[in-house]
Amino acid sequence: MAAARIFRFGPRFLAAVLLAGSLAGGADAKPRRVVSLNLCADQLVLMLAEASNIAAVSYLSHDPANSYMASVARDFPATRGRVEEILPLEPDLILAGRFTSQGSVAFLKRMGHPVAVLDPPEDFAGIRAQIRRVAALLDEVERGEALLSDMDRRLERTGRAAPAGRRTAAFYMPNGYTAGGGTPIHSVLAAAGFRNAAAELGVTGTAALSMERLVASDPDVLILGSFGDGGASIAEETLRHPALAKSMKGKTLLRIPTRLWVCPGPMLAEAVELLAEARP
Repeated sequence: MAAARIFRFGPRFLAAVLLAGSLAGGADAKPRRVVSLNLCADQLVLMLAEASNIAAVSYLSHDPANSYMASVARDFPATRGRVEEILPLEPDLILAGRFTSQGSVAFLKRMGHPVAVLDPPEDFAGIRAQIRRVAALLDEVERGEALLSDMDRRLERTGRAAPAGRRTAAFYMPNGYTAGGGTPIHSVLAAAGFRNAAAELGVTGTAALSMERLVASDPDVLILGSFGDGGASIAEETLRHPALAKSMKGKTLLRIPTRLWVCPGPMLAEAVELLAEARP
């Protein structure tokens, strides 16, 4: 199972994780039947927990288009978050998201199961805090610190290479949605050395932005984000509009794989690196 855990955080991180695993203590406190009900919680559990302590993850974690850890997740049972699936697993720790079925979460709590609900972080500071929280819940503090060290090292390396005069970039999604201030994408753009064109238009959070306003903002880089595999749909057609192609002629047009940005976690460091490499 250890070989299946190799992902793109480099050999130094993997060595640190192995060392952390050998140093981990507090066996009585360590959960041995962890169940995750949320895609973003899945990612952290798969990065931080020992394989033998993971009882199940969500079915979304098996989808390679959306899940950064899909190749590892397929080694574990998956549920759709239904109570009748979870109870037989006899979990001693359940991780859920803020938007996980509240009925299931409330019932599991009433049954006496320890449930931790994770809110989506808005920036890298929030990501760091969440990694530390989940690592503590899993009794894998050393692994959490190793993961953070690798993420911060990558961000620092990218930040040192950022130009003094920052160009603008806009992140545009199906149905004309963008990511403004107060979003993980805003933090990604800043870390990669860009100003967020949507934020400069006054957009906060994830919100709709008309194509007219997007084109008028004249970003130096346009980053197209898809939902899932970016297949054919009316929503996806927005991203293929001729006006976008015309306005971006001679400029940089990029796509970020969904699995890198759909969950605000350490994988955002890889998204930062991809954007930094494409800086004009």
